[in-house]
Amino acid sequence: MTLGGEYRARVESFANRNYTTADESYYSQRLNFHASLKIGARVRLFGELYHGLTSGADRILEDDDLAVHQGFLELTLIEKENANMSLRLGRQEIGYGVSRLIDVREGPDIRRSFDMANLTFSKNQNSFNIIYGKEVNTGFQAFDNESNLFQSNAPNPSLWGVYIKNKVTGRIGNLDFYYLGFNSETSRFNDVIGEETRHSIGIRSYGNVGRFSFNSELIYQFGEIGERDISAYNFETDWKYLLLEGGWQPKLGIRLDFSSGDQAIGDGKVQTFNPMFVNPALYSLAGVNTPANLSSFHPNLTLQLSAAISIYMDYAFFYRTQTSDGLYTPPRFLLRAADGADQRHIGDVIGLQIQYNINRNISCNLRSSYFIAGEFIEATGASENTFYIFPTTSFKF
Repeated sequence: MTLGGEYRARVESFANRNYTTADESYYSQRLNFHASLKIGARVRLFGELYHGLTSGADRILEDDDLAVHQGFLELTLIEKENANMSLRLGRQEIGYGVSRLIDVREGPDIRRSFDMANLTFSKNQNSFNIIYGKEVNTGFQAFDNESNLFQSNAPNPSLWGVYIKNKVTGRIGNLDFYYLGFNSETSRFNDVIGEETRHSIGIRSYGNVGRFSFNSELIYQFGEIGERDISAYNFETDWKYLLLEGGWQPKLGIRLDFSSGDQAIGDGKVQTFNPMFVNPALYSLAGVNTPANLSSFHPNLTLQLSAAISIYMDYAFFYRTQTSDGLYTPPRFLLRAADGADQRHIGDVIGLQIQYNINRNISCNLRSSYFIAGEFIEATGASENTFYIFPTTSFKF
């Protein structure tokens, strides 16, 4: 048996939250404890408890008295020198790639988990993964988180699919291929509300060539919302170049993102990209936007001051891909409808992250972002610039 856990403490402070003049500051903490029991050579039991707390009123995904965050049985079906097959049954975390579609949701106190079956076959540096399950809803009371896995009309979104990872020699780097299915009883995108069944087909290429690193992903989606057909896409690329190998090892980066939006109201089609279970901190933990009807450009710089201290800085420009579609907030909710506004510019975000790993158990992190409202925000409602900062300390064992 192995045991472990974490205590994470954070102070969060907003100035002009959600573009309004409302300021808010509060303390939050996360406690989690896990145990892994290996029975013989082929059976493992894993369990993890979570507790989340914030000062003041309860906040969704932040406050939870006590929850079974993970609890699964893992069976090793094949175990050879260069090949392995395992099956996980129960509540578990999953995440793929750079969190474009599925992520553990590290930002809030309560991470994301699924009740699912997860079959994985790996050989050498390649793997083949099959999944089916439902997202777990989080509540505020003890042991009230549930996925309603066997209820066909439950509000919890369903997820299924296949994810393949391939190690490729040469400059092409690594290639991931995947198909992911998604179903939600009620979804809203621009001018349509209804049951959504969406299929995503994607390819991801990533690797290093000398001082240059790359990570690119292309996703196409199809399916139905109500009686309307879905046809959507997302393209993202992230390039970095190591300017100097010594000293602070500065890396200059450029990141581009294009997520499709709905092209016209009342045309019987939906072109808005659905980021599904995306990392809410993909662009900032302030949660001002998410990759749906979004085009963005992110120049950035990374500095490694020492083996323990790193700094990441970026300046991001955000625009609506289609002016007929609105602005969405993580993970996939319509925050502001277009309402006839023809402005594309949503705003700019200045981001800063400082990471200090004191030792293998204790780390400190400071993140902040400053959102500068653009023409679309100014034309459609409250439009104050938003500042967010949160110092975090984590102790893991």
